[in-house]
Amino acid sequence: MYTSESVKYFVSEDSKRLFGSYAVNKPANWACDQQTRDFVCLSIWLREELTRIGIDELGRKTQEAQFNRYSRSTDDLFGLAAGIMNDAVAGEIDRDRKTHRRWG
Repeated sequence: MYTSESVKYFVSEDSKRLFGSYAVNKPANWACDQQTRDFVCLSIWLREELTRIGIDELGRKTQEAQFNRYSRSTDDLFGLAAGIMNDAVAGEIDRDRKTHRRWG
């Protein structure tokens, strides 16, 4: 079972590698805030972890989209990632969700 603390530990252990691909080709004096750094690292970690535990591509994309949607309205990104991983492990991936279409 994933918890906010365990996800934070896993991501912090590998944050340099996880954030490295995002920071490529940025100016030398470029910096971002901690929330952005956490979001980027968690997004990449979530993709790798879902793949590692054997979630198929459709399920992985569904869970990643859920993370992207809900990340805008929470202060605990690590708890959100833990909940999404726990749902995936339990097989509770919402595969019947209709996409939202705007303006027609």
